[in-house]
Amino acid sequence: MESPGGGGGGGGGGGVSLLALAEDGECVVQLSGKDLIYHSDVASPELRGVQFVRGKENLQGSMKHLKFSRYCQGNVSDRRVLCSSESRISVWQLNPLQLYADIEGIESGTLNIDFGSDENEVIVFHPWNTKLAIHSLDSGRSQVIKSPKFSHPNGFGYRSKTRQLAILLKPEASDLLTIHEFQSYELINRAVLPTVDAQGLKWSPDGTWIAVWETASAGTKVVIYTADGQLYRTYTGPPGEDSTFDLGVKAIEWAPADSRTGSSELLAVAKVDGNIDILTSGTFSCSVSLSHVYRLDQNFPAIWRENATAADGTLNYIESSGSAAFSAIGEPTAPPRGVSTLTFSPDGRLLASVDQQRPNIVWLWSFEIAPRLVTAFVHDSPVRQAAWHPWKPELLITTANSALPVVRHWIPGSDPAIIHVPVKRNDTGRYDVRWLASHEHKQSTFWVGSSDELVLGHLSTEGDIRSFHSIYTVMGKSQAGSSIASVNR
Repeated sequence: MESPGGGGGGGGGGGVSLLALAEDGECVVQLSGKDLIYHSDVASPELRGVQFVRGKENLQGSMKHLKFSRYCQGNVSDRRVLCSSESRISVWQLNPLQLYADIEGIESGTLNIDFGSDENEVIVFHPWNTKLAIHSLDSGRSQVIKSPKFSHPNGFGYRSKTRQLAILLKPEASDLLTIHEFQSYELINRAVLPTVDAQGLKWSPDGTWIAVWETASAGTKVVIYTADGQLYRTYTGPPGEDSTFDLGVKAIEWAPADSRTGSSELLAVAKVDGNIDILTSGTFSCSVSLSHVYRLDQNFPAIWRENATAADGTLNYIESSGSAAFSAIGEPTAPPRGVSTLTFSPDGRLLASVDQQRPNIVWLWSFEIAPRLVTAFVHDSPVRQAAWHPWKPELLITTANSALPVVRHWIPGSDPAIIHVPVKRNDTGRYDVRWLASHEHKQSTFWVGSSDELVLGHLSTEGDIRSFHSIYTVMGKSQAGSSIASVNR
């Protein structure tokens, strides 16, 4: 969930409180005027608390970023939050809530600011990607990596557990991949990439591989490197495929590491033509290619179509044949191409995808026994988000629908449901969701909201009816108003 109203920037003069969620969903920070407000242990009535601290300036009016440090198991008390304006970065520790460090004199026009390998580092991408500066909060020392190719997360990544940095550079004509040691940032290896215009990199969840994908205009190409920067494999498409019609790669996604072996076994390569090539690690050859193009005379599994009841306009899913569901969709005149959403279930056995030619459909694929289409969910509006529960196969879907604040919920072996959630109607239709990650919460607990309001709650089932019960609400009001948190019983 992109932190509603915050996280990625903005808030310059809109007068709306910036909200940011911790990665595990257990706490929230918000800015309101000069106040930084911290809502901790929000799902636990026994531990829940709210802390306030007042800054020297109007934080709300000048902030560009509001971000949590990455959550580390066993180190919850160490997490921090950063607020950045055009010229200053302030880092706050949360337990207790107080200013930890200020970084002054930030160059105007920075492209991205975030925490680095842990809560003790802040990274700053300077204008025009001239350099990446890494600031150590403990030592006060700064280090520089010149000519990063991108400032967005596809351009760099930290290895799981050991936290070495892999980053794409573009100092001159060639793309470079460099790998750096944790904290010291000493160079481990430097590789000239065999690419025309590399578009991003991703570490495998087990930290064994780095995958880099080529620009789509150059055709299908994904290069695989070992953790120390040695070229291992180059994937250029399924064997026998006619390269004349190869439209290239849109994105890639690793499946989670297998719980039995601890290794990352699948890499999904999303293509511009709407296909998804599934590669097996080790050989990195294509085991199967999934297609979003189906003939209407094909046999389909159960397809679920969003339906509005005539009486009150509420939404539900109705089961439909594939031909009826898909033939009812109006094709856009000039659709963008490519798979825009690609997300694995936590066990890696299910994959949810969205193809931009039909952006209102979520396709569900299974990799148990043999790869197959399990079902599809057809909506009236484009899909905004498909979010798997972090440790069990349970899916939430939101769409860009401003009419009703709802979430769509599915678990294997049951019919999907569309559930109303008690948040304010947002004219943009931008409702986002984030699951709580803790195993302590046995219920299906998640956040849902927009830039105006966040609501935490869980789903319950009575008979065939699934409903949302709110637990805690965080609301942001205009600068003239006040920031409110409420407990719902």
